[in-house]
Amino acid sequence: MKSKLKIFNDFSEGILPHEASFLLKENKIRDLEKESILKKVCINAEKFYTSEEFDEAIDKRKYAYIKKWICNKLEQADVDAHLEYLSQTEKQIFTDTISPQQEQELLSLISNYNNTSFYFQKFYELVKEFQDYLLIRFRYQDCEQTDLFLKENKEYYLNAVAVKEQLFYATKDLTHEYTSGTLITKHWEEKLLSYLYSDVLDGKNKYNAFIRLVFLYFNYKEYEKATKVFDYMDSCFAEGKMYAKRVLFNYYANRVILHSNLDDLDKAEYYAHLSLKQENSDKLFYLNNLIAILLKKEKNKQALDVMTSNYELFKRSNNHHQKLGFATHYVRTLIRNKRVKIAQSFAENFLFNNKQFVFEHRWRHFFSNYLMLLTTLEKHEEVLKTVKKYNLLEREEEAMMREDFIPKIHWYFHLAMYMNGFISEDKLKLELLNSAGSSNGFNKKGMADLNLFIERLSFTLPELFLQVKSQLNATVGKAR
Repeated sequence: MKSKLKIFNDFSEGILPHEASFLLKENKIRDLEKESILKKVCINAEKFYTSEEFDEAIDKRKYAYIKKWICNKLEQADVDAHLEYLSQTEKQIFTDTISPQQEQELLSLISNYNNTSFYFQKFYELVKEFQDYLLIRFRYQDCEQTDLFLKENKEYYLNAVAVKEQLFYATKDLTHEYTSGTLITKHWEEKLLSYLYSDVLDGKNKYNAFIRLVFLYFNYKEYEKATKVFDYMDSCFAEGKMYAKRVLFNYYANRVILHSNLDDLDKAEYYAHLSLKQENSDKLFYLNNLIAILLKKEKNKQALDVMTSNYELFKRSNNHHQKLGFATHYVRTLIRNKRVKIAQSFAENFLFNNKQFVFEHRWRHFFSNYLMLLTTLEKHEEVLKTVKKYNLLEREEEAMMREDFIPKIHWYFHLAMYMNGFISEDKLKLELLNSAGSSNGFNKKGMADLNLFIERLSFTLPELFLQVKSQLNATVGKAR
């Protein structure tokens, strides 16, 4: 990075790929040097590890112009900047501090406002408050304009409110499905798709419908369908619709999950890094996504470095779901980096301090890693105690019939039973095969995950696990 352009370099590094697409679409700059600067900013936005250097010979005032031009274009499209304006204007109306100039600005906005705008609902309610403000002051001429807007857009507003309520019920069903493991939300698909592709619905409802569709498709592992709605959102962002940095970061985080499930780990890592370009309240969620990808790519040292540098963020967080995710990854990462004693101390302390929250969300992921840790340490008696203390077998049995389900807790338990001399090797093998057979089948990816799990556990009894792997693959191969 060249020091003479450090400020501009730092600024350009914050530009996101979809922002770049929008800026190029808006480009009407005719100065060749200014245009070359803009194009280089947009080219670099698409890259992560490499970037093209800016020409120091170009007048620095042209860099200043491009920076200001970019900021203005993005601010005009930024739905969150618009929300800030709406909130501030609402406060001024409520407190009788709105100025004549601000009134005229609002009246001008009313005459051109589109019912598909992101915060249309908020704006409609603001106009109602403004009309009340005008009426009490006998401003009948201005009231004609507000009244016309409210009448013309009433149907769109009521529809938006009704859709918002439906999305609330969909969210309740989807989150219940996620935590319970029972699939009960397929009936929402058609309605959510109609919201997403609607030409008359406000942007906030459309984006929320997209998020819930993604949630639904991920739950049902319908990644091709998910890809289609992601592609639709891509086109919206490129047009500057529904744009805000916050929205893009959330979108990138969901793309991480999509590409991870499609085993496109390079793209998953790319989007994971993009999602972390801004500090916000969801950073721990974005970090967890990145760490999961790094571990999938066997970048174990890099994953540990990322977690160590963000450990204080984990400690400060009040989001128990994401804290559990971080803790699970941390145990796994420490095991991968041969720091099992540290992993044991951390896991025991975390479980003691958070046992009231552990079973609220993806508890199996934490306990399966904790049991792997105890198995690695050859603390097989502790495995049995932990499984029995928290009724883990009974809890896991509730999800045993799901497709691609790997009964990890059952496997750790039966292995510990054998290691403690309570069952024979033949009985162990039978229990492993039977518990894996309780799943509602394995697809290609599910079988690959099962094989990977067997390989990670095979250090305990290499020959036996080789036989189990061979037999399961033969059985599943015939079934498919």
